Amino acid sequence: MAFKRTVEEQDLPYEYILAGSIYQARNILENEDFDMVVCDFSLGDGTLFDILDEMVTKGIPIIVTTGAGDEETAVKAIKGGADDYLIKDVERNYLKMLGTTIDKAINNKNINLARQHMEASLRLSEEKFSKAFRCNPDPITISDLIGGYYVEVNDAFFEIFGYEPDEVIGHSVTELGIWLVPEERDEIIEEIKEQGSIRNREIKFRSKYGEIMTGLLSAEIIDVEGDPHLLCGSKDITEQKKADEEIKYLSFNDKLTGLYNRAFFEEELKRIDTQRQLPISLIMGDVNGLKLINDALGHHEGDKLLIKVAQILRKACRQEDIVARWGGDEFIILLPECDRAAATRVVEQIKSLCKHMDDLPIQISLSLGLAIKNCMAQDTKDVIKEAEDRMYRNKLLESRSTRSSFIISLEKTLRTRSHETKEHCHRMQKMAQKIGNAIELLDSELDKLKLLAMLHDIGKIAIPNSILDKPGKLTPEEWESIKKHPEIGYRIALCSPELAPIAEAILNHHERWDGTGYPLGLRGENIPLISRIIAIADTHDVMLNGRPYQKAVSQEVALGEIERCAGTQFDPKLAKIFLDLKD
Repeated sequence: MAFKRTVEEQDLPYEYILAGSIYQARNILENEDFDMVVCDFSLGDGTLFDILDEMVTKGIPIIVTTGAGDEETAVKAIKGGADDYLIKDVERNYLKMLGTTIDKAINNKNINLARQHMEASLRLSEEKFSKAFRCNPDPITISDLIGGYYVEVNDAFFEIFGYEPDEVIGHSVTELGIWLVPEERDEIIEEIKEQGSIRNREIKFRSKYGEIMTGLLSAEIIDVEGDPHLLCGSKDITEQKKADEEIKYLSFNDKLTGLYNRAFFEEELKRIDTQRQLPISLIMGDVNGLKLINDALGHHEGDKLLIKVAQILRKACRQEDIVARWGGDEFIILLPECDRAAATRVVEQIKSLCKHMDDLPIQISLSLGLAIKNCMAQDTKDVIKEAEDRMYRNKLLESRSTRSSFIISLEKTLRTRSHETKEHCHRMQKMAQKIGNAIELLDSELDKLKLLAMLHDIGKIAIPNSILDKPGKLTPEEWESIKKHPEIGYRIALCSPELAPIAEAILNHHERWDGTGYPLGLRGENIPLISRIIAIADTHDVMLNGRPYQKAVSQEVALGEIERCAGTQFDPKLAKIFLDLKD
């Protein structure tokens, strides 16, 4: 079943029949022809060795799968005629090699068939040899052993390497530069002289157009009209090699950040955890504000933040340090032969780099924890736990400062991304406070009003500048995007204890008294009071000072508009108080 699942998951181009016992296998082999047999050592009614001789006699390539630690059985099977073997492991990584192993065995079979056909052709007729040689799907070449001049090349070679026949026949290996490392051909010839042949040697080739390809090369020396020649057959495994390297990379690295993953880190920690590497420092880091960015700006912006953090950690560390993504928004750094003073400098360097990274919507902030292993008696797990505990302790101690920096960062970003200038916000604050005092708001509500005046449009940091700065009329799609900013601002505010009290007011600051506003369509006194105040102060200041999409008007016109919209856009009582204040 593991074989079947692997073929389907890897989309391997094989047709197959499964047999669960020696009895079934014998019946199938008697009635069907196969290119390959993949056989487990343990079968339902016996073992591999009960049927191995019968399969070898039929000339079918055989791949044996056996348990980890049972290499002796695999070697015995190879000596008995099997072509290759795979050692099973708990993670079933051996199944990832199944396609390559089958291709190798079939390639060997093709080479053997090509050689057999060629020898038969030389003995019997040139016509039969030519047919077997040229119809092989893999590149096969015959070249002069000493000079390396090509005398025969099959059609598959021309197709894969891009040459025309007259560009190859009579030309040397060196002249064409097909072998990426020309010396490898000489080395292979020497090995063949000692061993008789080589099988499935991984070699780099170069096509006519300079493309580097990987092939599994099998070769031996043959006699052509009394002169020694090199017969080579190669299986193009370039794409398979890329896929294998990708699988290997992903098994060691975090796909998003490119840092090592937790599994690799834990294995490296075992390797490094020796007396020679002491003292070993461990730094744990937690990214502040990731949830905020994910909720407010989308996970793609959160991913950008994680990538930036990864770049900072790499830059702050030495080449020999192991930097890994521990999981989610947490990172871990392993620093061998690094005492507390040196590790502390790394921590300070990380903090400094975070402060100077200003190309994200909010300032990058990391809570860091450091722990040192000074002797082998210390359990590494305890050291990691100590670093983690210190990280969380620092997160709590720094939380107020972090939140303050967060609010400052939001304000700075808002000024950069929108037209909410500091002067506009201060004028709004001043006007809103006058209205608040006139209706005798409590001091706590006045504080909320001042904060709302500064950050009511904070959701605009997620709106593209192309929309915010557009001087002309917005399209319906652009207007829908603009109308999302109260909801985005609401989610941002909920992420900060300092802003949470004004979250509802941010959400509702574009609601209208008559219920035709957005996003919820609230009407009348269902709209928070401070949202109704900000609506008047904001509209008045924008009319007086203008926007790229709206020219400034006179005080008389602005006040007339407030009066006209009282009872529709604005709370009529608050509008009258505002107008009285202006009088």
